[in-house]
Amino acid sequence: MKILIADSGSTKTEWILVNGSDEKKRFYCDGLNPFFMTLSNMKSTILEGVVNALGEISIDKIFFYGSGCGSVKGKNLVKEAITDCFPTAEIFVETDLLGAAKACFFQSAGMACILGTGSNSCLYDGHKVSDSIPSLGFTLGDEGSGGYFGKELIRSYYYKTMPENLRNKLSKEYDMDLEKILENVYKKPNANRYVASFSQFLGDHHEHPFIKTVVENGFRDFAEKQLTYYKEIEGMNVGFVGSIAAFHQDILENVLRSYSLNLSIIVRKPLDRLVEYHLQSELN
Repeated sequence: MKILIADSGSTKTEWILVNGSDEKKRFYCDGLNPFFMTLSNMKSTILEGVVNALGEISIDKIFFYGSGCGSVKGKNLVKEAITDCFPTAEIFVETDLLGAAKACFFQSAGMACILGTGSNSCLYDGHKVSDSIPSLGFTLGDEGSGGYFGKELIRSYYYKTMPENLRNKLSKEYDMDLEKILENVYKKPNANRYVASFSQFLGDHHEHPFIKTVVENGFRDFAEKQLTYYKEIEGMNVGFVGSIAAFHQDILENVLRSYSLNLSIIVRKPLDRLVEYHLQSELN
C-alpha cells in the first residue's frame, strides 16, 4: 500500500510517500490554506510539487492535515483539489490541529498547540479534538505566532521602541523600506507569510534582552487568549508543534509554568511523527 501523508501550514506543505514500513520519499510545495488560495491555485501547486515528482506511482490513501481546514467549506475545497490530482486515491482531509495533536500525543490525551506562521490550540482526547479555540487568523488572532511576532518587530522598528543596535541589524538583514513593506502587507497576496518571515530575526537574536521580552510577552498573550479559554486545565500536559515554540523553548516553558501547565513535548516538524502514527494504525 502506498500512502501520502501531508502537513500543511500557511507557508509550506510537506509530503511524505510511505511505501511499506521502510521506504519513504519527501516532497514540498507551497502552503495549501483555502483561506488564501483558490481551488485552481491549489490544484496547480499540488500538480507541480507532488504529482509530477511522483511520476507513475499510484497512491492508495492520502492523509492531509492542513491549516484552514477547520471549516467544512475549507476542508471540502482542499479535498476537491487533492481529488482532482489523485482521482483514484482514498482521501482524508483534517485540520492541522488534529495533526498536531496526533504528532504530540499519539493515542494519549493532552492539549495540543501550533506556533508556526499562525497559532491555534485544542484539547485532544487521544482520538479526536474534543474542544478548540476559534481561529481568528492573521488579522484578528494568531497570538504568539510568526505572524504575530513579525508585526511586533515591524512596529517596534518604525516606532523606534526597538534598541538602536537591533534596528541596525534588522535593516541589514531585511529590506525595511516602508513603501515595500506596506505594499507587501496591503496589496500583495500572502501577507501572513511575508510578515511571519521577519520572525526568523527572533531566533537569530534570541539572547538579546529586548527579544526575550518580545517573545515572553507574545507567549503570555497566547496563553492568556488561547489557553485560559479552556476550563480545568491546571496540571495538564501541553504539546507544541512549530518552529516558534522550538526556537524559544526556555521562555515558553517558563510562561506555561506560571499557568500551572506542563510542557510535555515540542515537535518542530510533525510530519515524521504523523508517519509513525499512521504506520502503526494503517500498515500494521
